[in-house]
Amino acid sequence: MDIQALKTYIKDNDEKGINDFLSPLHPSDIAKFIGELEDDEQIVVFKSLPPDIASEVLLEVAEHTREMLVSSISNAELIEVVDEMATDDAADVIAELPADEAETVLEGIGWEGGAEVIKLLKYPEDTAGGIMQTELVSVLEDATIQETIEQVQEKSEEVSNIHNVFVTDSDGRLTGVVPLEKLILTKPHLSVRDIMDPQPVKVTADTDQEDVAKVFKKYDIVALAVVDTKGKLLGRITIDDVMDVVEEEIFEDFYKMASLNTDERVLDSASRSFRLRAPWLLLNLATAFLAASVVKVFENTIQTVVTLAVFMPVVAGMGGNAATQTITVVVRGIALGELEFRHAKRVLLNQVMVGFANGVLTGAAAVIVAHIFGISYAIGILLFLAMIANLMIAGFSGTVIPIILKWFKADPALSAAVFVTTCTDVGGFLSFLGLATIFLKYGYL
Repeated sequence: MDIQALKTYIKDNDEKGINDFLSPLHPSDIAKFIGELEDDEQIVVFKSLPPDIASEVLLEVAEHTREMLVSSISNAELIEVVDEMATDDAADVIAELPADEAETVLEGIGWEGGAEVIKLLKYPEDTAGGIMQTELVSVLEDATIQETIEQVQEKSEEVSNIHNVFVTDSDGRLTGVVPLEKLILTKPHLSVRDIMDPQPVKVTADTDQEDVAKVFKKYDIVALAVVDTKGKLLGRITIDDVMDVVEEEIFEDFYKMASLNTDERVLDSASRSFRLRAPWLLLNLATAFLAASVVKVFENTIQTVVTLAVFMPVVAGMGGNAATQTITVVVRGIALGELEFRHAKRVLLNQVMVGFANGVLTGAAAVIVAHIFGISYAIGILLFLAMIANLMIAGFSGTVIPIILKWFKADPALSAAVFVTTCTDVGGFLSFLGLATIFLKYGYL
């Protein structure tokens, strides 16, 4: 479908045309079209949507777009939209509102719905409690299969994507779980206790969302119980929520490794992208001056052998590339739980050895190319030794820095573009120019 047709309907205030254009589309497709429109056009389209569709679209658009759309409608309209959401999604939207508006919306969605959302709002958004929903199907241990099926049927309109029935004791503590397919294939007179898994996979509400995703992957499940410290059932997390977490974490790491603000999107205006990128570039500029200060120290060496200036970027650039390879592997290992602190020594040794081997290979290749261009053997040897040294620095810093950041509970992905590249730039210039200074002192250059 042509976005220009939608723009024409908006320009002509053709409500029927807008509705005819949007009605066949899935909410995620509507969100995609909204992302391609100007702000005032986005508001027109969003206001034309019925509350049930608007609630789904609101969850699909970028965060800054969602904030703008929410601010464009009245509290009464927002209440209608939020009332259509699951509790976890409603909590996410309400958490972004000013306190007075949040209170108004909570009152508007009713006492029961508002109470459930308030429970979720107390949890940090990046924890199991922050991404769980309270809508679920649970029964007591002494319930029969027939009674459990009736409970599923009764709650089917309120609870979407029912995969499991959770079993609790009389105090609300989780004691088991029954997959829906197992439930419907069992004789109705049996007790649910007879077919439940008495050791259900579960997480506590304060579990980090990355760890929740690992639990889903490890046990190959589609729904997960969330309990409090006493084992009382609080809610559930479904696979679609986890997919959102995985996507968010992956792209967050990519953005951080590229020194980008995680809020930036490809269709953002130039002015917004400028505001989000400029602080990171200024930080990178500061680290670049650190590398430049190393070059300044060896200014006389460069003036004596001007050819050195030609090969400095080669050494630094190869170090940066090697560091990117190392840190990508290390950060992935940390993210997946493959790399723990007890493995640090072995991993560090391996990466330094890889740096040494690659330094020998690339250094030798660089010497051959330099010789073809008529460069002296002395500078070739310098290039060879500096390449080895800087690629070993790349292996060392690309391993140590993310592990240290993880130790201090910071995001390891932050280290890539800023700290590690600074190490390889400084290390490359220091090794190459430092060796050149020594060669000059003893008359080898």
